[in-house]
Amino acid sequence: MPEVAHGNAGGEVRMTSAKNIRTTDVADDLRSQIGSGVRGATTLIRAANGVGIGPAFPAINISAGGSDRDRKNAKKAAKLVRQAQKALDGRSARGAEMLFDEAIALLDNPPSQLWCYRLVAASKAANYEYVVNNYQRIRALVTSEAEIAVVDRSWIDCLISAGFLHEALRELETLSVRSASSWETMATTLGVIHARLGNLGKAIAIQKEILAKEPSDVLARWNLSIHQLEAGELPEAFDNYEARWNWADFPSERRTFDIPRWSGESLDGKRILVWREQGVGDEIRFAGVLPDLIATGASITFESAAKLAPLFVKSFPDVEVRPEQPREKRRRDDYKGFDFEVPIGSLARYFRPSVAEMQAKCSPWLKRDAEIEAQVRADIGAAPHQPVIGLCWRSSNQNLHRNQHYVKGEYLSPLKMLGAAKFICLQYDECSEEVGLMRELGLPLYDFPAIDQMNDLVSAAYLAGACDMVISAGTATAELSAGLGIPTVLFGLKHSQTQLGTDGVPWHPATRFLSLNPDEPIGVARSILFEWREISAWAEQACASGRQVDWRLSFPGAT
Repeated sequence: MPEVAHGNAGGEVRMTSAKNIRTTDVADDLRSQIGSGVRGATTLIRAANGVGIGPAFPAINISAGGSDRDRKNAKKAAKLVRQAQKALDGRSARGAEMLFDEAIALLDNPPSQLWCYRLVAASKAANYEYVVNNYQRIRALVTSEAEIAVVDRSWIDCLISAGFLHEALRELETLSVRSASSWETMATTLGVIHARLGNLGKAIAIQKEILAKEPSDVLARWNLSIHQLEAGELPEAFDNYEARWNWADFPSERRTFDIPRWSGESLDGKRILVWREQGVGDEIRFAGVLPDLIATGASITFESAAKLAPLFVKSFPDVEVRPEQPREKRRRDDYKGFDFEVPIGSLARYFRPSVAEMQAKCSPWLKRDAEIEAQVRADIGAAPHQPVIGLCWRSSNQNLHRNQHYVKGEYLSPLKMLGAAKFICLQYDECSEEVGLMRELGLPLYDFPAIDQMNDLVSAAYLAGACDMVISAGTATAELSAGLGIPTVLFGLKHSQTQLGTDGVPWHPATRFLSLNPDEPIGVARSILFEWREISAWAEQACASGRQVDWRLSFPGAT
């Protein structure tokens, strides 16, 4: 049996092998610069910089002065700009920012196009502080319609990301009068704003109107798919979701094979390659549909994220699971003999094309280990019937718009009122200061500093599996606990695309969704405490571990 590191409920704790990512004050600074009273609207801007800076943008003309120094600097700057453009094309916006800054520093009078590129790089990198500080100045420098459109879009995206949705609407209305060409390129953003305001019907209508005029508008089709997922309009949402591979800013690799893409054909006796996409949490969630694929009788090879492969090998013994290799290490022979290939995010389109089918077919899909889970519980001194609750409050990937989906750990400290319940830290990056503060505020939180929950997903699953309930933001932790069949209270902003228009999460067998108001983050803990008897009764019914838990021990005042 694998050795499990002992938990620690006191003293200074450091998760030594986890990535050290600290929360900064950039978001607060930005909010104060934009203005007071920032509203906490959701801000995942799927239309971010969809205009692009490609063919419509003239080439940057870096002119040299008369001196040798000027000519050398101009030559260096031109080289840096080419590198920065390549970084943007490769979706490395932060690297592009640094390269553009180096180029600008070499020039006495940087051209307006260069400043425009610099603003776009900041927006793509979610560096909204730069956008706030430089938008007005750069807009005064640019002259062409194409430049103006891109600069204005960066500003409007910034407003949306800060929660200023009504202000962004007013900016769009002004833009529609001021520049017809700019408005045409940004019309899809209007739908995104209405979706964030909860007007999903209007958002869907806007995107469909755009597509009626221009069916090849990839950004409008992508945004439509997200709105339809949020509204639960299946299967059309899944059909439009395929547009992700044509959207320039979609973060996954566009893989190509000399193998036909599977589109629902019979798989009996066939061999199919399934390949990963998107983030770890997405991959875990999409893997929940693999049992449907296994039932077809196909011979399945699944290329997963390297750190997920050990977890999936344990969970899917009928599938050949192999870690995805870097592009330069892939061999042609590895892809011989397949009849079909398919990205894992496309499986639900064929196997669960309605919300009802999603709910009916969903069951725990990750394998548990009762013996190791019992060892974890013993390590924290949990009695056989004592409730154990796992906590995760944010992602490791933080910026202004993502942070509105999370809370600070300290805002969960009031859960200390849950009687004799014990708590395990499932926050997977470096969080020792946050854990220390939560303990100072009275929450008896155990963590396992020897386990790298960021990369050792098998051990992370053991920790989660030792819990009788997990309370989590929308992170890979929530997907992991849901996949294990643990009753999961998932908090986040309303109208999440994973909710599919329901009050829960149909992708998961046992998840309650709790709406988060970013303007009142303490509300998560308050809602849980006020609704605890109902939540604990639900958890007792939804439990798949076979453990007998006395949830009365978690009632306030119980010891």
